[in-house]
Amino acid sequence: MQSRLWLISGIAAAAMVAGTMSSTAGAREFYKGRTLNILINYSAGGNTDIQGRSVMRYMKNHIPGKPRILFRHLPGAGGIVAANFLGDVVKNDGFTLGVFTVPLMAQMMKAPQLRVNLADFIVMGAISQQQIAHMRKTVKPGMNKPSDILKVTESFKTAGHGPESSKDLRLRMMMEMLQIKHEHVTGYKSAGRIRTAIMQNEVHFTSDSVTGYFSRVMANLIKPGISIPIWHMGHSQPDGTFKRSDTMPADIPTFQDIYQMKYGKGKIPSGPMWDSLHLIAGMGEMLRIFFLPKGSPKAAVTALRGAWVKTMKDPGYRAEYRKQNGSELAGHEGAVAQKMLNKLANVEPRLQKFLLDYANKGRK
Repeated sequence: MQSRLWLISGIAAAAMVAGTMSSTAGAREFYKGRTLNILINYSAGGNTDIQGRSVMRYMKNHIPGKPRILFRHLPGAGGIVAANFLGDVVKNDGFTLGVFTVPLMAQMMKAPQLRVNLADFIVMGAISQQQIAHMRKTVKPGMNKPSDILKVTESFKTAGHGPESSKDLRLRMMMEMLQIKHEHVTGYKSAGRIRTAIMQNEVHFTSDSVTGYFSRVMANLIKPGISIPIWHMGHSQPDGTFKRSDTMPADIPTFQDIYQMKYGKGKIPSGPMWDSLHLIAGMGEMLRIFFLPKGSPKAAVTALRGAWVKTMKDPGYRAEYRKQNGSELAGHEGAVAQKMLNKLANVEPRLQKFLLDYANKGRK
């Protein structure tokens, strides 16, 4: 009996090794002589586009078979249009990779526009980044340092992508918590278009990921003296506070710092709005995600997940990331990011209702 068990175990182990070898061999040949289409869910020139092209410039060299890379932009509805397209239209043959700023808020709030379950996508990897808010200096009585936002005497315009966008929700909540009079303008298809609107004095305040801030905002808005940085999000902590990011310049406080400048040192709010900001901060830990459609071939998953791991270690990419983003790369492997996505996609009912109600108010 014992010998039979050893024999069965040996056969099973051999089958597992053979399966692994077959999968690896398949991954090596899968993309040879083929084209990998990169679907970006925001317009050209935006933060997602900048990040996506930068990643793929290096990642393509680590994909076995070194496929040809083609980019396609499909903006709309805060990234939802491309998510629906990837889930409903794209063939799950492994030849279309979504490089998304993932519309997790729509997933959390069960937005009817989102027809797919984001957790069904297969995650190849993710990049985490902070969000930095910035504002035109011309808003009265004049913006020279972050705390001046607490002295503003006129209503100004904040800008975002859509009512369910994490950017829109975050900015509106923060302004409400600080009791700052403002008008929110939504519907911009990319961060690049918002930056243009700020340069033209059509809107005055928004936020960008680290990518957009250091690669575009610094050159076009901060250095020319048009805008100044106001705050960064910070890292969500178990005790309900936000910890300052070590990668941020010393002159950019956290939102919590500005809040305490107004209401008192050590003052920490509570309630669904504050909890929602923590939830949104968790999304920033996987701001850019690389997706394949559900049911894509294992060879494609193996090849692309392996390529992302190598890209995270690539000295050339890390150097470019550092130069482009003003900080060190922080990323997650595919399997880890998949677990994080699944957790964020299943928000507790009380926060789901709060976010849905808050987004609905933004449509009025």
